[in-house]
Amino acid sequence: MSRRTPLSALGVSVAAVLATSLVSSAPALAQTRQATVLPSDVITYALGANATDLQRIAAYWTPERLRQASTYVPSTKPSAGTRSAPSVAEVVPGGKRARTAKAPGKKAAQNPPMVGKVFFKLGAKEYWCSGSVVHSKNRNLVATAGHCGYSLPQNRPVENWIFIPSYENGDTNAGIYVGHTLYLHLDYPGKGDFDRDYAFVTVNRGFTWKNTSGGYQRADAGRLEDKVGAFRFAATKGTSLAVNAFGYPAGAHPDGSRPYSGQTVRTCSGVTDRKYVTAPTYLLSHGVLLRSCMFTAGASGGPWVLNYNRARQTGFLNGVTSLTWNVNGDGRLDAISTPFFNAVTQRVYNEAAKQATG
Repeated sequence: MSRRTPLSALGVSVAAVLATSLVSSAPALAQTRQATVLPSDVITYALGANATDLQRIAAYWTPERLRQASTYVPSTKPSAGTRSAPSVAEVVPGGKRARTAKAPGKKAAQNPPMVGKVFFKLGAKEYWCSGSVVHSKNRNLVATAGHCGYSLPQNRPVENWIFIPSYENGDTNAGIYVGHTLYLHLDYPGKGDFDRDYAFVTVNRGFTWKNTSGGYQRADAGRLEDKVGAFRFAATKGTSLAVNAFGYPAGAHPDGSRPYSGQTVRTCSGVTDRKYVTAPTYLLSHGVLLRSCMFTAGASGGPWVLNYNRARQTGFLNGVTSLTWNVNGDGRLDAISTPFFNAVTQRVYNEAAKQATG
């Protein structure tokens, strides 16, 4: 039997709370603030949508906090009377490793500049996932995993969400982009449905930190897509397709080996399985599986790209990494999956792509 785990790693302090507490399975909508449900079954949450929140979030992410962030793994939304048992692992600050292992997941040559890291706060800790820029007329849109924007166990969106494109060994020269509005399908926060584990986030104009004699100061970095480009969006393309998956894996395999640092983009490529993969624990019935990819914690939300042109760094976004799988049962993660991007995904993207953020 295949084993599956969510793709990033929850901090020890947070996991301890979740593992000993029950969380109601009632819909999250009543427990969250600033939620808007659109007629297309899309739900939105304001992140840094006003000047006050924008300034607060921008000021929060100092270079020191960025260095301290850990990878994140979600828990499923527990039913009443059920204990949540998320995996417990944490990236060591500074990229230190445990024993090494062979890691199919090459360092990406000519890294696509539109791939980057998502950072956010949940509880008392800072975390990160992967993400990418997807084209929109307002040139301000990021795609990532739903669990990198919304906490199912806590029934609320994450806090202080930002995106850093072209992240490489701490480099933020391409800008830091504060999230404006989070777009999800209603079934992700409402049911914990991992067939909808994707998110689109509009962002504000970016900034960079300038180190001056008086401390750090912010400098304008412009619109996101103007800065780094974007993948085009593609849905309803089927399975058995050649894809390139990108991300920032960093966490440990089940056997404890830790082959990645999380400081640079890694890539896996191959042909997706013809049949959908299922995971009842996560309400997943239409997952698309990519085998022989040993991505670990941190790669959640990273793009799956069709027709990737390495020279031009272009392609079509057709998935985001959601779950990792230990198909062989040997203690090493060896496959990743994305929710199938269908007409429902297209609706969520369409709503997000409309929003201008200035």
